[in-house]
Amino acid sequence: MKRYILLLTILILLSGCATNRGVVSLQIPKANKPTRLNDESIFIKSVTDNRIFQEKPSSPDIPSLGFGGADSSSTDIKKRAIARKRNTYGKALGDILLEENQTVESIIKDSLIQSFYELGYDVIGKKDNVDAETIIVEASIEKFWAWMNPGFWAITISSEIETIITATNSQGNPKEIYVKSQGKFQTANGGNWLEVMNECQQQFNDKTKELFSAK
Repeated sequence: MKRYILLLTILILLSGCATNRGVVSLQIPKANKPTRLNDESIFIKSVTDNRIFQEKPSSPDIPSLGFGGADSSSTDIKKRAIARKRNTYGKALGDILLEENQTVESIIKDSLIQSFYELGYDVIGKKDNVDAETIIVEASIEKFWAWMNPGFWAITISSEIETIITATNSQGNPKEIYVKSQGKFQTANGGNWLEVMNECQQQFNDKTKELFSAK
């Protein structure tokens, strides 16, 4: 009986954690010293979160929110939302948000800055320093989400990022960056979520450098 009560207590505590909102901090991949310097400068004019949240999505890879739903959630909460917890049957539970000083827009902007820096660009922080030769970059975030799929032997945690980037030196042709990472685990603890999401973030940086290094 004591063992049964202890097990029941643990299950209740785990269930409570799953229904609450979780807060995480994503790591921006550390920039390496540029291997070369070029004569070009870049200014990131805007990064816009264009993700669409649904109230009851048909699959877990579509952004959604608990605690009143997407329609009742503020714009600030949506910009910090990056995943939704689920139970072993796949039922949606609590949200996973970025910490208060992070949004998906700030994560993508910081990632772009790091990638451009590693490519040797002079990344301009203030609009007043932009000149006629400066490359102007605008980014639209189409996907930035992580989700869990239950399985018989293990669960799968997935994360994907998709952005559309326009730059004045690409003759108006947008560059699409899409990356996805996933891993199989026994539990959906915070460390496992972060492992997959940070790996996806690293892939995004690598893909950005690949696209912008090709001229």
